[in-house]
Amino acid sequence: MSFSTEMLGADIMREHRATWFVWAGGQKMPHTAQMRGWWGWDATCSCGKWESRTGGATRKSVEDDLFMHRLYAKGDKERASAIVQEGAR
Repeated sequence: MSFSTEMLGADIMREHRATWFVWAGGQKMPHTAQMRGWWGWDATCSCGKWESRTGGATRKSVEDDLFMHRLYAKGDKERASAIVQEGAR
């Protein structure tokens, strides 16, 4: 289990899957497993509420941004759950 999955939980990781893109020659294209070399990266989240718009940052930079998006999503989910539980009392 990865650090992200341990910290955020499997449900957040499932709800917020990344689709990765690379930049080459000024064009954004989906990343495939066969691609090798140095690329500029971007990603979108499966929730539809987040996408990086770096124009080709390092993968680590985009991963960090995606982690923060997932962390905020976890906080929103926990706050919503607390509100629902409070309303049920």
